Amino acid sequence: MKYVLNLRQSVRAAVVIAMLLLGLKVTGQQKTQTNYNQLPVKALLLTVPDAKDVPMFCDFIRDALPKEGVNTLVLRIRYKYKFKSHPELADQGALSEPELKAIVKACRDVGIRFIPKMNLFGHQSEDEKILPLLAAYPQFDESPQLNPPHPWKPVYTMYDFYTKSVCPNHPDLLKVVFSLMDELIDVCGADAFHVGLDEVWIIGDDRCPRCAGLDKAEIFAAYVNKLHDHLKGRGCQMWMWSDRLIDGKTTGLLAWQASMNNTSRAIDLIAKDIMICDWKYEDAPPTPAYFSVKGFNVLPSSCNKPEVAIAQLNQVLDIRKNGSRAEYSHVLSNRMQGMFHTMWGNSRDFIQAYYGKDKDRDGSVTTFKTLFKEIRTRDNNTGLNNN
Repeated sequence: MKYVLNLRQSVRAAVVIAMLLLGLKVTGQQKTQTNYNQLPVKALLLTVPDAKDVPMFCDFIRDALPKEGVNTLVLRIRYKYKFKSHPELADQGALSEPELKAIVKACRDVGIRFIPKMNLFGHQSEDEKILPLLAAYPQFDESPQLNPPHPWKPVYTMYDFYTKSVCPNHPDLLKVVFSLMDELIDVCGADAFHVGLDEVWIIGDDRCPRCAGLDKAEIFAAYVNKLHDHLKGRGCQMWMWSDRLIDGKTTGLLAWQASMNNTSRAIDLIAKDIMICDWKYEDAPPTPAYFSVKGFNVLPSSCNKPEVAIAQLNQVLDIRKNGSRAEYSHVLSNRMQGMFHTMWGNSRDFIQAYYGKDKDRDGSVTTFKTLFKEIRTRDNNTGLNNN
Protein backbone atom coordinates (compact mmCIF):
# COMPACT_ATOMS: atom_id res chain seq x y z
CA MET A 1 0.00 0.00 0.00
CA LYS A 2 1.22 3.46 -0.85
CA TYR A 3 0.86 6.36 1.55
CA VAL A 4 0.77 10.09 0.91
CA LEU A 5 3.40 12.37 2.46
CA ASN A 6 6.18 9.77 2.27
CA LEU A 7 4.87 7.74 5.19
CA ARG A 8 7.48 5.09 4.46
CA GLN A 9 10.32 7.53 5.08
CA SER A 10 12.72 7.12 7.94
CA VAL A 11 11.02 7.27 11.30
CA ARG A 12 14.06 8.98 12.75
CA ALA A 13 13.79 11.73 10.18
CA ALA A 14 10.08 12.09 10.91
CA VAL A 15 10.76 12.45 14.63
CA VAL A 16 13.49 15.06 14.13
CA ILE A 17 11.25 17.09 11.81
CA ALA A 18 8.42 16.85 14.32
CA MET A 19 10.67 18.06 17.13
CA LEU A 20 11.75 21.00 15.03
CA LEU A 21 8.13 21.88 14.32
CA LEU A 22 7.44 21.80 18.05
CA GLY A 23 10.40 24.03 18.76
CA LEU A 24 12.39 21.37 20.57
CA LYS A 25 16.15 21.71 20.44
CA VAL A 26 17.72 18.84 18.53
CA THR A 27 21.30 18.24 19.52
CA GLY A 28 23.96 15.73 18.64
CA GLN A 29 24.75 15.04 22.26
CA GLN A 30 23.25 12.55 24.66
CA LYS A 31 22.57 14.05 28.08
CA THR A 32 21.80 10.83 29.92
CA GLN A 33 22.24 7.16 29.27
CA THR A 34 18.84 5.68 28.51
CA ASN A 35 18.02 1.98 28.44
CA TYR A 36 15.55 2.54 25.63
CA ASN A 37 15.08 -1.18 24.94
CA GLN A 38 13.29 -1.69 28.26
CA LEU A 39 9.63 -1.25 27.36
CA PRO A 40 7.22 -0.29 30.16
CA VAL A 41 4.23 -1.95 28.45
CA LYS A 42 4.29 -5.36 26.77
CA ALA A 43 0.62 -6.03 26.21
CA LEU A 44 -1.58 -8.72 24.69
CA LEU A 45 -5.26 -8.52 23.73
CA LEU A 46 -7.31 -11.70 24.06
CA THR A 47 -11.01 -12.36 23.59
CA VAL A 48 -13.01 -13.39 26.64
CA PRO A 49 -13.19 -17.21 26.63
CA ASP A 50 -16.26 -19.40 26.83
CA ALA A 51 -17.08 -20.49 30.37
CA LYS A 52 -15.88 -24.04 29.74
CA ASP A 53 -12.51 -22.70 28.63
CA VAL A 54 -11.82 -20.46 31.63
CA PRO A 55 -9.57 -23.05 33.40
CA MET A 56 -7.51 -23.53 30.22
CA PHE A 57 -7.38 -19.75 29.75
CA CYS A 58 -6.10 -19.26 33.31
CA ASP A 59 -3.47 -21.97 32.86
CA PHE A 60 -2.30 -20.24 29.67
CA ILE A 61 -1.96 -16.94 31.54
CA ARG A 62 0.11 -18.51 34.30
CA ASP A 63 2.22 -20.77 32.09
CA ALA A 64 2.82 -18.96 28.81
CA LEU A 65 2.49 -15.22 29.29
CA PRO A 66 5.29 -14.72 31.86
CA LYS A 67 7.66 -16.75 29.67
CA GLU A 68 6.81 -14.56 26.69
CA GLY A 69 7.33 -11.39 28.71
CA VAL A 70 3.72 -10.16 28.65
CA ASN A 71 3.08 -7.75 31.52
CA THR A 72 -0.39 -6.49 30.53
CA LEU A 73 -3.47 -8.44 29.44
CA VAL A 74 -6.38 -6.60 27.84
CA LEU A 75 -9.51 -8.77 27.80
CA ARG A 76 -12.10 -8.02 25.13
CA ILE A 77 -15.26 -8.56 27.15
CA ARG A 78 -17.87 -6.58 25.22
CA TYR A 79 -21.22 -7.90 26.50
CA LYS A 80 -20.01 -11.38 27.42
CA TYR A 81 -20.39 -10.77 31.13
CA LYS A 82 -23.42 -11.29 33.36
CA PHE A 83 -23.83 -7.68 34.42
CA LYS A 84 -25.74 -7.31 37.68
CA SER A 85 -26.39 -3.65 36.97
CA HIS A 86 -27.92 -4.47 33.58
CA PRO A 87 -28.62 -8.21 33.26
CA GLU A 88 -30.49 -7.56 30.02
CA LEU A 89 -27.16 -6.75 28.35
CA ALA A 90 -25.48 -10.13 28.95
CA ASP A 91 -24.74 -11.72 25.58
CA GLN A 92 -24.92 -15.42 24.84
CA GLY A 93 -22.13 -17.30 26.65
CA ALA A 94 -21.54 -14.49 29.15
CA LEU A 95 -19.17 -15.21 32.03
CA SER A 96 -20.26 -15.10 35.65
CA GLU A 97 -18.53 -12.93 38.24
CA PRO A 98 -16.55 -15.88 39.71
CA GLU A 99 -15.38 -16.89 36.22
CA LEU A 100 -14.16 -13.39 35.40
CA LYS A 101 -12.51 -13.07 38.80
CA ALA A 102 -10.66 -16.33 38.18
CA ILE A 103 -9.07 -14.76 35.09
CA VAL A 104 -8.16 -11.62 37.03
CA LYS A 105 -6.61 -13.75 39.78
CA ALA A 106 -4.54 -15.70 37.27
CA CYS A 107 -3.09 -12.41 36.04
CA ARG A 108 -2.34 -11.21 39.56
CA ASP A 109 -0.68 -14.51 40.43
CA VAL A 110 2.01 -13.84 37.82
CA GLY A 111 2.21 -10.05 38.08
CA ILE A 112 0.27 -9.20 34.91
CA ARG A 113 -1.81 -6.03 34.79
CA PHE A 114 -5.42 -6.77 33.83
CA ILE A 115 -7.44 -4.30 31.72
CA PRO A 116 -11.09 -4.91 30.74
CA LYS A 117 -12.22 -3.78 27.29
CA MET A 118 -15.57 -2.89 25.74
CA ASN A 119 -16.69 -1.22 22.50
CA LEU A 120 -18.43 1.96 23.61
CA PHE A 121 -19.23 3.76 20.34
CA GLY A 122 -19.20 1.77 17.10
CA HIS A 123 -19.30 -2.00 16.71
CA GLN A 124 -22.82 -2.23 18.13
CA SER A 125 -23.68 -4.81 15.49
CA GLU A 126 -21.88 -7.82 14.09
CA ASP A 127 -22.84 -8.75 10.54
CA GLU A 128 -26.67 -8.89 10.72
CA LYS A 129 -26.83 -9.21 14.50
CA ILE A 130 -27.67 -6.15 16.60
CA LEU A 131 -25.60 -6.44 19.79
CA PRO A 132 -27.20 -6.25 23.25
CA LEU A 133 -26.94 -2.52 23.96
CA LEU A 134 -28.94 -1.41 20.92
CA ALA A 135 -31.14 -4.51 21.03
CA ALA A 136 -32.22 -3.61 24.56
CA TYR A 137 -32.14 0.18 24.09
CA PRO A 138 -32.96 0.96 20.45
CA GLN A 139 -33.40 4.62 21.40
CA PHE A 140 -29.59 4.82 21.71
CA ASP A 141 -29.15 4.06 17.99
CA GLU A 142 -27.51 6.91 16.05
CA SER A 143 -29.14 5.79 12.79
CA PRO A 144 -32.25 3.63 13.33
CA GLN A 145 -33.10 3.94 9.65
CA LEU A 146 -29.73 2.48 8.61
CA ASN A 147 -29.41 -1.23 9.36
CA PRO A 148 -27.30 -4.21 8.27
CA PRO A 149 -28.31 -5.53 4.86
CA HIS A 150 -30.22 -8.79 4.65
CA PRO A 151 -28.82 -11.10 3.51
CA TRP A 152 -25.51 -9.88 4.91
CA LYS A 153 -22.73 -9.12 2.45
CA PRO A 154 -19.06 -8.68 3.33
CA VAL A 155 -17.79 -5.12 3.66
CA TYR A 156 -15.50 -4.34 0.75
CA THR A 157 -15.44 -0.55 0.61
CA MET A 158 -15.98 2.37 2.96
CA TYR A 159 -19.34 2.95 1.28
CA ASP A 160 -20.79 -0.38 2.39
CA PHE A 161 -22.65 -0.80 5.68
CA TYR A 162 -20.20 -1.77 8.43
CA THR A 163 -21.51 -1.59 12.02
CA LYS A 164 -24.08 0.29 14.08
CA SER A 165 -23.12 3.13 16.45
CA VAL A 166 -24.62 4.61 19.57
CA CYS A 167 -25.75 8.22 19.66
CA PRO A 168 -23.19 9.86 21.98
CA ASN A 169 -25.59 12.74 22.66
CA HIS A 170 -28.53 10.68 23.86
CA PRO A 171 -29.24 11.95 27.39
CA ASP A 172 -29.63 8.46 28.88
CA LEU A 173 -26.72 6.67 27.20
CA LEU A 174 -23.98 7.45 29.70
CA LYS A 175 -26.10 6.34 32.64
CA VAL A 176 -26.03 2.83 31.20
CA VAL A 177 -22.48 2.94 29.87
CA PHE A 178 -21.00 4.25 33.12
CA SER A 179 -22.75 1.57 35.15
CA LEU A 180 -21.28 -1.15 32.91
CA MET A 181 -17.81 0.36 33.17
CA ASP A 182 -18.07 0.77 36.93
CA GLU A 183 -19.17 -2.80 37.42
CA LEU A 184 -16.24 -4.19 35.45
CA ILE A 185 -13.80 -1.87 37.23
CA ASP A 186 -15.07 -3.06 40.59
CA VAL A 187 -15.15 -6.77 39.74
CA CYS A 188 -11.71 -6.69 38.13
CA GLY A 189 -10.06 -4.24 40.52
CA ALA A 190 -8.92 -2.48 37.35
CA ASP A 191 -6.71 0.61 37.20
CA ALA A 192 -7.26 1.04 33.45
CA PHE A 193 -10.10 0.52 31.01
CA HIS A 194 -10.03 0.12 27.20
CA VAL A 195 -13.08 1.85 25.73
CA GLY A 196 -12.59 0.82 22.07
CA LEU A 197 -13.85 3.73 19.89
CA ASP A 198 -12.42 2.30 16.67
CA GLU A 199 -13.96 2.25 13.20
CA VAL A 200 -16.83 4.61 13.97
CA TRP A 201 -18.36 5.01 10.54
CA ILE A 202 -21.74 6.30 11.70
CA ILE A 203 -21.45 9.57 13.62
CA GLY A 204 -23.37 12.83 13.36
CA ASP A 205 -26.04 11.23 11.19
CA ASP A 206 -28.06 13.77 9.21
CA ARG A 207 -31.33 12.38 10.58
CA CYS A 208 -30.28 12.20 14.22
CA PRO A 209 -32.32 14.80 16.16
CA ARG A 210 -29.40 15.39 18.53
CA CYS A 211 -26.33 15.20 16.25
CA ALA A 212 -27.41 16.40 12.81
CA GLY A 213 -25.40 19.37 11.62
CA LEU A 214 -22.84 19.23 14.41
CA ASP A 215 -19.09 19.06 13.83
CA LYS A 216 -18.18 15.36 13.87
CA ALA A 217 -14.76 15.94 15.38
CA GLU A 218 -16.39 17.86 18.22
CA ILE A 219 -19.02 15.14 18.72
CA PHE A 220 -16.32 12.50 18.94
CA ALA A 221 -14.05 14.55 21.20
CA ALA A 222 -16.84 15.44 23.61
CA TYR A 223 -17.77 11.78 24.02
CA VAL A 224 -14.12 10.74 24.45
CA ASN A 225 -13.68 13.35 27.16
CA LYS A 226 -16.82 12.26 29.02
CA LEU A 227 -15.55 8.67 29.13
CA HIS A 228 -12.09 9.88 30.12
CA ASP A 229 -13.37 12.11 32.92
CA HIS A 230 -15.49 9.33 34.37
CA LEU A 231 -12.58 6.90 34.33
CA LYS A 232 -10.22 9.47 35.81
CA GLY A 233 -12.71 9.95 38.61
CA ARG A 234 -12.48 6.22 39.26
CA GLY A 235 -8.68 6.33 39.30
CA CYS A 236 -8.47 4.51 35.96
CA GLN A 237 -6.30 5.20 32.95
CA MET A 238 -8.23 5.31 29.68
CA TRP A 239 -7.04 3.31 26.67
CA MET A 240 -8.55 3.75 23.21
CA TRP A 241 -7.84 2.91 19.57
CA SER A 242 -6.15 5.48 17.37
CA ASP A 243 -7.90 5.37 14.02
CA ARG A 244 -10.57 8.07 14.47
CA LEU A 245 -7.80 10.56 15.28
CA ILE A 246 -5.97 10.09 11.96
CA ASP A 247 -7.03 11.78 8.72
CA GLY A 248 -7.59 8.95 6.26
CA LYS A 249 -7.70 11.29 3.29
CA THR A 250 -4.40 13.06 3.94
CA THR A 251 -2.52 9.90 4.86
CA GLY A 252 -4.15 7.54 2.39
CA LEU A 253 -4.86 5.11 5.24
CA LEU A 254 -8.58 5.26 4.42
CA ALA A 255 -11.61 4.24 6.46
CA TRP A 256 -10.59 1.37 8.71
CA GLN A 257 -7.14 2.46 9.90
CA ALA A 258 -8.08 6.14 9.84
CA SER A 259 -11.06 8.46 9.59
CA MET A 260 -12.86 9.37 6.39
CA ASN A 261 -15.70 11.14 8.19
CA ASN A 262 -13.94 14.19 9.58
CA THR A 263 -13.27 13.11 13.16
CA SER A 264 -9.48 13.43 12.99
CA ARG A 265 -9.35 16.98 14.38
CA ALA A 266 -10.53 15.53 17.67
CA ILE A 267 -6.87 14.72 18.36
CA ASP A 268 -6.42 18.33 19.47
CA LEU A 269 -9.59 18.37 21.59
CA ILE A 270 -9.20 15.34 23.87
CA ALA A 271 -7.34 14.73 27.12
CA LYS A 272 -3.63 14.06 26.67
CA ASP A 273 -3.30 11.38 29.35
CA ILE A 274 -5.20 8.81 27.26
CA MET A 275 -3.18 5.78 26.13
CA ILE A 276 -3.46 5.62 22.35
CA CYS A 277 -3.40 2.09 20.89
CA ASP A 278 -2.26 2.66 17.31
CA TRP A 279 -3.31 -0.43 15.39
CA LYS A 280 -1.77 -0.92 11.96
CA TYR A 281 -1.97 -4.43 10.54
CA GLU A 282 -0.99 -4.19 6.88
CA ASP A 283 2.06 -1.95 7.10
CA ALA A 284 3.86 0.24 9.61
CA PRO A 285 3.49 3.95 8.75
CA PRO A 286 5.10 6.24 11.36
CA THR A 287 1.80 7.26 12.97
CA PRO A 288 3.11 6.42 16.49
CA ALA A 289 5.51 9.37 16.13
CA TYR A 290 2.55 11.56 15.21
CA PHE A 291 0.74 10.68 18.43
CA SER A 292 3.82 11.14 20.57
CA VAL A 293 4.43 14.56 19.06
CA LYS A 294 0.80 15.43 19.79
CA GLY A 295 1.45 14.67 23.44
CA PHE A 296 0.03 11.17 23.90
CA ASN A 297 1.51 7.98 25.24
CA VAL A 298 1.20 5.44 22.45
CA LEU A 299 1.31 1.69 21.88
CA PRO A 300 1.76 0.48 18.28
CA SER A 301 -0.56 -2.49 17.92
CA SER A 302 0.20 -5.53 15.77
CA CYS A 303 -1.91 -8.48 14.68
CA ASN A 304 -1.08 -11.09 12.05
CA LYS A 305 2.01 -10.06 10.07
CA PRO A 306 5.36 -10.65 11.80
CA GLU A 307 7.23 -8.24 9.54
CA VAL A 308 4.81 -5.44 10.40
CA ALA A 309 5.10 -6.14 14.13
CA ILE A 310 8.90 -6.02 13.97
CA ALA A 311 8.78 -2.79 11.95
CA GLN A 312 6.54 -1.28 14.62
CA LEU A 313 8.89 -2.41 17.37
CA ASN A 314 11.82 -0.84 15.51
CA GLN A 315 9.89 2.43 15.37
CA VAL A 316 9.28 2.34 19.11
CA LEU A 317 12.91 1.68 19.93
CA ASP A 318 14.18 4.19 17.36
CA ILE A 319 11.98 6.93 18.78
CA ARG A 320 12.86 6.00 22.37
CA LYS A 321 16.54 6.20 21.42
CA ASN A 322 16.59 9.23 19.16
CA GLY A 323 13.92 11.18 21.00
CA SER A 324 16.37 11.33 23.88
CA ARG A 325 18.63 13.49 21.73
CA ALA A 326 16.30 16.43 22.28
CA GLU A 327 16.82 18.94 25.03
CA TYR A 328 13.65 17.66 26.69
CA SER A 329 14.55 14.00 26.47
CA HIS A 330 11.41 12.70 28.16
CA VAL A 331 9.06 14.42 25.72
CA LEU A 332 9.23 11.83 22.95
CA SER A 333 11.15 8.90 24.42
CA ASN A 334 8.85 8.25 27.35
CA ARG A 335 5.70 8.51 25.28
CA MET A 336 6.60 5.41 23.29
CA GLN A 337 5.35 3.04 25.96
CA GLY A 338 5.84 -0.33 24.30
CA MET A 339 3.94 -2.78 22.11
CA PHE A 340 0.40 -4.16 22.10
CA HIS A 341 -0.31 -7.40 20.23
CA THR A 342 -3.93 -8.06 19.27
CA MET A 343 -5.96 -11.02 18.08
CA TRP A 344 -9.62 -11.07 17.07
CA GLY A 345 -10.59 -14.72 16.96
CA ASN A 346 -11.53 -17.30 19.54
CA SER A 347 -9.08 -17.45 22.45
CA ARG A 348 -9.30 -21.24 22.57
CA ASP A 349 -8.05 -21.40 18.97
CA PHE A 350 -5.23 -18.98 19.82
CA ILE A 351 -4.13 -21.04 22.81
CA GLN A 352 -4.35 -24.34 20.94
CA ALA A 353 -2.25 -22.90 18.11
CA TYR A 354 0.24 -21.47 20.59
CA TYR A 355 0.91 -24.96 21.95
CA GLY A 356 1.04 -26.50 18.47
CA LYS A 357 -2.21 -28.41 18.90
CA ASP A 358 -3.91 -26.60 16.03
CA LYS A 359 -3.02 -24.47 13.02
CA ASP A 360 -2.35 -20.77 13.32
CA ARG A 361 -5.08 -19.93 10.86
CA ASP A 362 -4.80 -16.14 10.84
CA GLY A 363 -1.11 -15.69 11.68
CA SER A 364 -1.75 -13.96 15.01
CA VAL A 365 0.04 -16.61 17.08
CA THR A 366 3.11 -16.63 14.84
CA THR A 367 3.21 -12.85 14.97
CA PHE A 368 2.84 -12.86 18.76
CA LYS A 369 5.70 -15.31 19.22
CA THR A 370 7.93 -13.49 16.73
CA LEU A 371 7.29 -10.09 18.28
CA PHE A 372 7.77 -11.09 21.90
CA LYS A 373 10.87 -13.13 21.13
CA GLU A 374 12.37 -10.01 19.55
CA ILE A 375 11.30 -7.90 22.54
CA ARG A 376 13.06 -10.34 24.88
CA THR A 377 16.16 -10.26 22.70
CA ARG A 378 16.22 -6.47 22.77
CA ASP A 379 15.59 -6.49 26.55
CA ASN A 380 18.75 -8.55 26.98
CA ASN A 381 20.66 -5.95 25.00
CA THR A 382 20.97 -3.00 27.38
CA GLY A 383 20.49 -0.56 24.53
CA LEU A 384 22.39 2.20 26.28
CA ASN A 385 22.64 5.15 23.94
CA ASN A 386 26.19 6.48 24.31
CA ASN A 387 26.29 8.66 21.24
